Amino acid sequence: MTEVFELKSQYNHIKGILVAPDGQGRYPCVILSHGLVSSKESSKYVAISEVFRDAGIGTCRFDYHGCGESTGRIEDTTLTIRLENLDFVTAYVMGHKMIDPERLGILGSSFGGVTGLIKASRDKRIRCLSLWATPYRLKKEKGDTISDIRFSDAIFDDFSGYDVLNEAKNVSHALVIHGDMDEVVPYEEGIAIFNHIKEPKRLEVIKGADHILSDPDHRQRAINFALEWFTGFLL
Repeated sequence: MTEVFELKSQYNHIKGILVAPDGQGRYPCVILSHGLVSSKESSKYVAISEVFRDAGIGTCRFDYHGCGESTGRIEDTTLTIRLENLDFVTAYVMGHKMIDPERLGILGSSFGGVTGLIKASRDKRIRCLSLWATPYRLKKEKGDTISDIRFSDAIFDDFSGYDVLNEAKNVSHALVIHGDMDEVVPYEEGIAIFNHIKEPKRLEVIKGADHILSDPDHRQRAINFALEWFTGFLL
């Protein structure tokens, strides 16, 4: 089963999709928190939805502010805005009649990993999470663009107001995945986040993997690690 939804938040309209496993009764759900310039239709997230569905776990994919089908200018997005988006999506999932609110996780990559980490730090209803290629800092360099997009200074100023490593101290039940050839977020940042997270936790450094896990084998390994992790806590 798939279900398309739209939410109106303070900053924008959020478009998303629930992918549910077959069967009766309420199902566990993992919210998928995409990266800065990605979307819910990323091949990586579509693949995660399909694999998790077949294993009996639902997923909720959605587009953050300025991405995909959601409204807003991506140049103006900030971590604060995206946390607000994630709050709205979490509330929607928690209130859905087919989802078990006691069995909710978050999987986030890159900027979406930071967003998911802070959400889990502040919302104990999040039972477990997985962070892929996640940074704890965002620095602007002169003339810098991100994926050829010139973001406003607000995204950097806003990010600097969060102490990501300190937030990580409030997080447990987390699987950290990072490629040691990540050209965007050095894998040492993922290890630093892992070192601040509380037990139970697990670290998987994928040898030779880049930031987006472009190699199909690397991507499949990460999906398998995540499925095993969420299965252990949600099923």
